[in-house]
Amino acid sequence: MSHAVPSPAPESGRAPEPDERPLPGDAPEERRRLPARTATYWRVQALLTGVPVVALATLGAVTLRWPPEPLRWTVAALLFLWLVVLRGLVAPPIRRRRFWYCISADEIDLQHGVLMTTRTLVPMNRVQHLKTTQGALADRFRVASLHVHTAGGVVALHGMDRDEAARVRRRIGALAGLADDV
Repeated sequence: MSHAVPSPAPESGRAPEPDERPLPGDAPEERRRLPARTATYWRVQALLTGVPVVALATLGAVTLRWPPEPLRWTVAALLFLWLVVLRGLVAPPIRRRRFWYCISADEIDLQHGVLMTTRTLVPMNRVQHLKTTQGALADRFRVASLHVHTAGGVVALHGMDRDEAARVRRRIGALAGLADDV
């Protein structure tokens, strides 16, 4: 008795396996980037929080008697390096260059991170609601954050052009079948 061994489907005619299917962001020409002013916004935001902290640490290094003076100045110097130099000056342009997002009819694909890169894929049918936020400083730089809420948590796209954030929110809302009550 012979058993027929099924032959594999021809390469051109077979449907791709789920793990072989390209993601929306796999095509670099489809990726959307943040505006250049986003890096400046992040710089100003980091400096507005970092400079006062470093000033307080320096004041503490000058006026406090404990801990020992070398330790006080080391803490002030490390805070300056971390908050002002790295977070305020070095990281924002790198963070902007590494961030991209892509939206297809089925999913939202995005990547972010400076030292550690994170790529997130959100199926459109999992989107529960959307929120756009913008503070006074963000308003000055004409940027906004789009928050995509799912049952598993929130995915945020920070530093988008505010008009683009509104368009993307409307597009995702339509693709996900969300009602726009606003």
